[in-house]
Amino acid sequence: MDKKKLSILIFIIIAVLTVILRYMFIYTDFWYDEACSWMTAKQEFPFGIIDYLLNKDLQHTPIYFFILHFWMKIFGNSEYSIKFLSLIFGIGTIPLVYTAAKKLSNKKTAIYATCLTAISPLLVYFSTEARMYSMVTFLVMLSLNYLIDFEKKKKYKSLVKLTIANILIPYTLVGGILYNISLLICYGTYLFKTNKGKFKKYIKSTGIEMLLLIPYFLMIIRYAKLRSIFVISHEGAVHFSDIIELIRNFFGLEPATNIYWSMNEPYLITFTFTLFVIIPCVYLVYGVVQGHKNSTGFNKLIYKIFALIFVLFIITAFAKIHVLTSRYILFILPPMLILGTIGLSKKLSQLHLQCFIAYFIILGILGNIKYYAITPALKTGAFASVAIEAEEQELTVDDMVIMPFGSDAPYYFRKITNPRVYDFDFHKELRNPYNGKFYSPAQQKIMATNEKYELLYNAIISDRDFSDAHYYYFRNNVTDKIESGRKILIALYGSDGQAIVTPKELKESVASVNDVKNNFLETMLKKYLLDIRFYLNQDFQMLKMYQKGNYTYLLLQKK
Repeated sequence: MDKKKLSILIFIIIAVLTVILRYMFIYTDFWYDEACSWMTAKQEFPFGIIDYLLNKDLQHTPIYFFILHFWMKIFGNSEYSIKFLSLIFGIGTIPLVYTAAKKLSNKKTAIYATCLTAISPLLVYFSTEARMYSMVTFLVMLSLNYLIDFEKKKKYKSLVKLTIANILIPYTLVGGILYNISLLICYGTYLFKTNKGKFKKYIKSTGIEMLLLIPYFLMIIRYAKLRSIFVISHEGAVHFSDIIELIRNFFGLEPATNIYWSMNEPYLITFTFTLFVIIPCVYLVYGVVQGHKNSTGFNKLIYKIFALIFVLFIITAFAKIHVLTSRYILFILPPMLILGTIGLSKKLSQLHLQCFIAYFIILGILGNIKYYAITPALKTGAFASVAIEAEEQELTVDDMVIMPFGSDAPYYFRKITNPRVYDFDFHKELRNPYNGKFYSPAQQKIMATNEKYELLYNAIISDRDFSDAHYYYFRNNVTDKIESGRKILIALYGSDGQAIVTPKELKESVASVNDVKNNFLETMLKKYLLDIRFYLNQDFQMLKMYQKGNYTYLLLQKK
C-alpha cells in the first residue's frame, strides 16, 4: 500500500474511533450540572440568561448558553439533542489537533498526537457532557492554530482570528482567562525579545481583546464578591494528591471513578492500574518534559504557555477561586498531548513510539468501554433517580418535590404531568446574600457581613426560625399549593442527608459563634432543613424516611 492510501486509511480509522467512542456516551442520563445547562439556556435570550447567571449560577459566562438556547429551539431539549451540541465541538477538536501538531512538528507526529486525542478517555467522556467544556477546548485549539499561523506564516489576518477566539474563550468558560493571561505573558515576552514590530501589533490586538472583555471582568467581580461571603470555603483544602489525580485523569487510560471531584483516596497499585494509568502517565509526562528540554524558539514557547496555565490553575485553586478538577482545565489537554507526543518523538525510536501509540489506542479503547459501563449508574444516581423515585411513589402534578440540591434544574420534572418542584435551590440561592426568597431586607444587609454568623447562631440558640421571609415564601409556594391528601417528597443528595438533626443536636454542634463561622454552610443547611420540617409538621404528617442510592428521602402527606 502506498503512503497516500495508508494515510487515508489511518485518517478513516481515527475518524471512526473518534465518532464511535464519543457517540456511545451520548445516551446517558443528565447529571445535575447538565440539567443546569438546560435550565440556564431555556431562559429568555439574552437578558434572561444573563440575569440567571448573575443571580443564581454565580460562576459561569454566557456564550455556551446563548448557543444552546437557539440549539434547543431548533432541535429540541432531549438529552440526546442537548448533548449533540457538545459532541460537535468534541469531534471538531480532533482535526484542529492534527493541523496544530503538523505545523509544530511533522505529519507523522501529527497523526500520532491525533490518535492520542481521539482515544483519550477524558476527552471522549466530556465530548458529550452538556456543558461548555468541549466548546472551550475547541476554541483553545482554534486559538493555538491561529497563534502558530501568525508566528510562522506571518499572516496578520490570523492575528484578527486569534483575537476573536481569545475573546470567546473566557466568555465560554470563566477559567479560560488563564489561557489568555498565560498567552499574554509568554508570547508577549517572546515577541518583545525577538520581533518588536510584531510585538506592537500583538499588544494592540490584546488591548482590543481586553476592552471587549470588560463585561467578563465585571461579571467575575460580581461572582467573586458574592461567592467570597461563604460559598467556596466548604470545598476544602487542596492537597498534593489532587494534583496527582489531575495528571492521572489527563494522561491515564482509566479515569478515576468520580471524574468530577478529586477523591483524595490512596491508589491501589495493581497490575491493571499499572497498565491503564501508570505506564501512559509516565510516558506522556516524560514526553512533555523532554519536549520542553529539547525544543527551541517558538516551539519551546508553546510548552511554557501551557505549563504556566497548569501552574496558574493550581495556584488559583489553592486560593480557593475554584475547585481543582479535570473538567475546569480540560482545554489544555489536547495541546499537552501534542507536546507530549512531540517530546516522545525526539527521544524514542520510531518503533518504540509506534508501539506506545498502539498500546495507548488498544488500552484506551478498553478504558473507554470500562468507564462507559459505570457511567449510566453514576449519572442517573446524581439527578434522574429523584424523578424515578417520584414515579415509583406515584406522585403527580398535584404533589411536590423539594430538592435542596437540584431544585433549580428540574429537567426530569418538566412535563405538565410531573410533580412540581419547589422553586428554591438551597445550595445556589443561599450564595446570594441579596436573595429575597430566603432573607428579609434587614437580613440581606447582614448576610453580606461577618454579622451573619451571630445572626444564625442566635436563631439556633433561641429556637426560632431563621427567616420570616422564607417562612412566608415557603407557605405561599408549598403549603398553600398542596391540597389535603397530596404528598411532598424531600430528596437530599449525598451527605446532605446527614444534615437532618434535632434542635438539641443542632444546638450542641454550635457551642459558640465561632463554631458557626467555621462550618457556616453545613450549619445553615441543618437549620434550613430543621425549619422546613417545622413548617411542614403544622400541616403534614410524616409517612416515612428512607435511603435509596445517593439520596435520603422524606415522604410527607398533607392532613
